[in-house]
Amino acid sequence: MAQMNETLPTIKIDEFEGPLDLLLHLIRISEMDIYDIKISSITTQYLDYLHAQKELQLDIAGEYLVMAATLTEIKGKMLLPNTEVPDDIGDEDDPRNDLMDQLIEYQRYQEASVNLKDLEGQRKQLFTRPQADVPDDINLNLVTPGVQLSDLQKAFEKMIAKKLTNEPIHQTIQEDEVSIGDRMIQVKDQVHHYKQGVLFENLFDDVIDRVNLVTTFMALLELVKDNQVILQQNELFDSILIKEIQEK
Repeated sequence: MAQMNETLPTIKIDEFEGPLDLLLHLIRISEMDIYDIKISSITTQYLDYLHAQKELQLDIAGEYLVMAATLTEIKGKMLLPNTEVPDDIGDEDDPRNDLMDQLIEYQRYQEASVNLKDLEGQRKQLFTRPQADVPDDINLNLVTPGVQLSDLQKAFEKMIAKKLTNEPIHQTIQEDEVSIGDRMIQVKDQVHHYKQGVLFENLFDDVIDRVNLVTTFMALLELVKDNQVILQQNELFDSILIKEIQEK
């Protein structure tokens, strides 16, 4: 544990997307099996980490404290007399199950986000085009300077982390799967309805499974590419606003 405490101050809370991101980090550096989390050890490490942040006088978001309470509750349940952890982690009576499902799902999205990074080089034309290809009468300020594919990717990851923290995303399809083309129409209609624009995270309010989450994200990329919507961000790290491009 001494080694853990020595490394804690080098990691700051704002380096993580949320409590699941932090928890996965602690699991990895402890070389634990995500399917068999040593809940007592990981709870101690997590609480030590939050304590170190307080000593550094860093603010801790409420969601991190909620996770701390969740870990403590799970630890307490596993310490109850006559409560044995089953060999099969899939047993519905294991108090770690819900947390494990959230971590596994979040890890999948982390892996998927790595693939999204490859799109940045391939899709830079989403935001900028060679000058020779731009008509003289086009408004060159359609997209707020500074909004990049990487900003969208980070916003997507943050939204996923928040959804998974609040409620595990269904791994099976719970709603009709739609194509990117169909989702483009839906997103365009939604943006058209709200003249003041739609916040990026609000596009995903009613999306409940991972396939359609990714479909919605890809639909937005295509709408930007086709110059049907614009992205605005007042300051770095502010919410991204999606607005319709009015036809002249």
